[in-house]
Amino acid sequence: MSKRLYSTLIIASVLMLLFAAGPARAQQTGGGSTVRDIGGAELIFRSPDNPSLHDSSAAGRGSVGGGKVTGSRTPRTAAPRGQDQILAKGNAARSAAKPRYAEAEQQYQLAAKIAPNDARAFAGLGNVYVDQGRFTEAVDAYKQAIKIQPDYKAAYMPLAFSLARLNKYPEAIEIYQQTLKLDPANPEVYNNLGFAYNHAERYLEAVEVCKEAIKLLGATGEAYSQGFQERSEVLSHAYKNLGNAYNGLKRYEDAAEALKQATVIEPTNAAAHFNLGLTLYSAGRYSEAIEAYKQVIKLRPTLAQAHFNLGLTYYAIHDQTGAMAEYDSLKSINADLANQLYNSIKKQ
Repeated sequence: MSKRLYSTLIIASVLMLLFAAGPARAQQTGGGSTVRDIGGAELIFRSPDNPSLHDSSAAGRGSVGGGKVTGSRTPRTAAPRGQDQILAKGNAARSAAKPRYAEAEQQYQLAAKIAPNDARAFAGLGNVYVDQGRFTEAVDAYKQAIKIQPDYKAAYMPLAFSLARLNKYPEAIEIYQQTLKLDPANPEVYNNLGFAYNHAERYLEAVEVCKEAIKLLGATGEAYSQGFQERSEVLSHAYKNLGNAYNGLKRYEDAAEALKQATVIEPTNAAAHFNLGLTLYSAGRYSEAIEAYKQVIKLRPTLAQAHFNLGLTYYAIHDQTGAMAEYDSLKSINADLANQLYNSIKKQ
């Protein structure tokens, strides 16, 4: 798997798992219990760059990266002779068109054995582990790199990401907060901190950091001054995380405005429209929720959750015909949800 695709695949895999999972349900004020949360707000993560080399002639030269943390320093530890060559072999194995992770891991472990105070070796190990989704091992490796060199900024973002993937949100929050002390103008860190705050149900703090991410990115369309790539991706996630935070506070009108901005930025993102539909439904704005769910179905015609919620929303405005039409559509997509919709409608 190409490292450049790693972030995209991580996000896609999370959404696929959420789509496949059994429906989470919550009682709403309208037609019944809606299916909630198919995703839509995520961590921003860039696959970490390889450890840098002191010897510019060594192969596989690159800077330690991860999350676009700027100004990363090469560890100051004097490396023993041959250390850069070992790291270069690990870099080359990891960066191959078809990554050779076992070889890369072996080389970085050798580098760590030869020079146990060289943070680069442990960062390299962390990179190999995070590439493979081995987050527990990645956490240990990145923590060791930071223990050796506390200002080794590039280890912080993948460490926090790994902790979040392990659902260790309080620890992830602490690491993101430390990252901001080292790199206080990075909107990706603010977005990710908002994501973690939401999962820890610290919604007020989530609102503040998501707003800061949006401010840094330029809510009016101005390019971010430090040139972070894929601005629209970060901005959209920041609005979605902001909407989720407002939803957690039951501030549905504010949540709807934030999620509308996300759909403007990413008009083909079905999850953004879905979450907007949920929010509008919670606010009792059923006609608008119907339009949001119709947009989801236009983008994802076989997304059963959208048909289910649309059916309930039709029923909330006493449109029995519309509700039954969604029941008919669901029967060939998800018979279980179709039966649940039918029973929900008949019980009203």
